[in-house]
Amino acid sequence: MQVEIETPPALGDTLLHDIPTPKRAMFSPLGFPLEIATNSDAVMTAAHHMWGNAPAEHEEAPISLSLMVTGHEGERPLARPKFRSHLHLMSIVVDARNHVICDFSRGCAFGWVTRPVAEQAEFLRLRFLEPPVMSMLVAAHLAPIHGALVARNGVGVALCGDSLAGKSTLAYACARSGWTFICDDGTFLLRKRADRFAAGNPHTLRLRPDAKKLFPELADHVVAVRPNGALGMEVQTSRLPVSTSGGCSIDHVVFLNRSGSGRARMSRCDRSEALRRLEQVTLYGPADAQAAQRQAYRRLLDAGLWELHYSDLDEAVELLNQLGEPK
Repeated sequence: MQVEIETPPALGDTLLHDIPTPKRAMFSPLGFPLEIATNSDAVMTAAHHMWGNAPAEHEEAPISLSLMVTGHEGERPLARPKFRSHLHLMSIVVDARNHVICDFSRGCAFGWVTRPVAEQAEFLRLRFLEPPVMSMLVAAHLAPIHGALVARNGVGVALCGDSLAGKSTLAYACARSGWTFICDDGTFLLRKRADRFAAGNPHTLRLRPDAKKLFPELADHVVAVRPNGALGMEVQTSRLPVSTSGGCSIDHVVFLNRSGSGRARMSRCDRSEALRRLEQVTLYGPADAQAAQRQAYRRLLDAGLWELHYSDLDEAVELLNQLGEPK
């Protein structure tokens, strides 16, 4: 893909302050308004691929991201971004020529990437588009939950747990058995609502390579090294036999504890322990935003709180089906 670099900066503009960003468009990640400004077709194409079909749902002031592409050549950087935050600011830095700065107080971010970065759509998306946009949305409107989200008969169930707990795999197993899939590992409570409504990205599902052994329909999907260095598959849910939705109210929070053997069993989780686990998510940004996030987590304590021990997917889905009975 050719990366279009527009008019060069004015003579003496050592800060690159006056580089034009003639390519602009509005998007709606998770339903919130976002304006992208850039000098690159590649950046705009990647943004359309991620958010082009997302419907506008919330009448909030738009956040903005200005991402410029320079003409520098060389190799694509391999390092993972380093995130640093203080008060209303956050930096997302790979190297001196590839970085983004977010200002949560103004809901805006700007950054620079080189031509080799812009030419790699997935790398660009996972390093320099999703991180600043989602960071600004979280600081402004959301409380993140480290968990998947599925629904059945109008009952929403958040599947929470550490890495390797099986959140994505179990969420997909539920979806195959008739549940509605909302997201695999990125659930967000809407802070301004008084209820427990949460949103997620229902369009993609990320699974580890061993999921092919569990789900035959994934046999033809490509396993690749993702930008975080892990092997995995990113599957479009439109290609899977599942129903999807952009959000639901959370009626139950289930903390997953996967083991190598033993029958699946579910027990109640203590409220204080549930709150401790929910608040393990890294909080950043202004103090009032962090306080609003903690308040949103406390609303979840009025949901059903459970711990699910399991080794067999079918047994786990059977127990979750009991939570998904009609209200």
